Amino acid sequence: MSTAEIANPSAVKPQRFYILDLVRLVAMIMMMQGHTLDAMVSAQYLNLADFPWNIWHFLRGLTAPTFLMISGAVQVFATKRDAYGSIAFDVFRKRIEWGLMLIAIAYLLVFPANRIFDLPFVPADGWRAFFQTNILHVSGVTLIATMLLMKATTNNRTFAIASLMIAAGILAFAPIADTINWFAFMPEWLGAYFSFKHGSLFTLLPFAAYMFVGVGVGTLLAEIPANERERRFPVYAFGVGALCLLFGFIGTYFPMTLYPQHDYYLTSPHFALIRIGCVLVFMGVLTYLYRFTRRFEEYYSRLGKKSLYIYTAHLILLFGTPWFGGLARGVTYRSMTLAEGALVALAVVAFTLVSAYILDYYQRHSHPIRKGIRFSLGAILLYALLV
Repeated sequence: MSTAEIANPSAVKPQRFYILDLVRLVAMIMMMQGHTLDAMVSAQYLNLADFPWNIWHFLRGLTAPTFLMISGAVQVFATKRDAYGSIAFDVFRKRIEWGLMLIAIAYLLVFPANRIFDLPFVPADGWRAFFQTNILHVSGVTLIATMLLMKATTNNRTFAIASLMIAAGILAFAPIADTINWFAFMPEWLGAYFSFKHGSLFTLLPFAAYMFVGVGVGTLLAEIPANERERRFPVYAFGVGALCLLFGFIGTYFPMTLYPQHDYYLTSPHFALIRIGCVLVFMGVLTYLYRFTRRFEEYYSRLGKKSLYIYTAHLILLFGTPWFGGLARGVTYRSMTLAEGALVALAVVAFTLVSAYILDYYQRHSHPIRKGIRFSLGAILLYALLV
């Protein structure tokens, strides 16, 4: 994921809750180091069955839920209603366009041919790989869904209640969805959004639930007076997080179940509750740490707004694009020692964050440069697709 932002444009400044930016920044750093170590370090040094790499692997699994929950929370802050509870059409349109752009970028990163004209010659396996969904696909589709739900409601409390009900429904149905052969009655591109069986890394069931849960978190934050958020939010986060963990572990170890056999780590609602609980506790801890980093809030706010750039940039650095390779292509893939991989991870994180801040600086201070960057990226993409 989104992963984030990966799933939201920048929030409105007077309502900005900087702790969300801090959580997102820490999650981005976790994501980048996780992807880099996994891609560069030999498997003999990263045995996921042994301590501490089993813990590292579990924490890696929290980055996508964190991004999605933050995206849902930011949605409440970023999208304002008028006196009648309606959303301005321009704001609604921009959010929908943002979701569509996330989906488009997700597909472009794995474009199955060097040129558009080569698409008729792509084999079936190539199309299957192209249609596999990742965190950007899920973020884009779920963002559009939350915006449609927000437009259909007249206040944020109703929006939050409906979102939490949808999240509960998604989590409850996910194990059943795991047993369905979606590709038997759906085209490949659509079935990939609902099934892991053809290689999708993230699917709507259950990962869309995390963004809907985030809407509830954002609504809670919005209803707490701004001068009380730092004090009261950790209490709520720890309390609700503890309950999620409790019910998640009870459900995991309860000897009876109504569900058919399914992949616990991918689709179990109990494991999803454990993840949600961990993310909420993580957010509560960072709320306390925020007090010691308050003077840096502008920096991680700026970087938070560039989470989509950070996500795509570090993936391009590691894996390249259909038109050129990256650091983890060829003989370097999973071939390094732990120390060598750690150095590469540090370099990837540093380069991506610094370049993101520089990009944000020039986009804020120079309108011609901002337009030039967009035009240049569009021209490069068009050239790559046609030539």
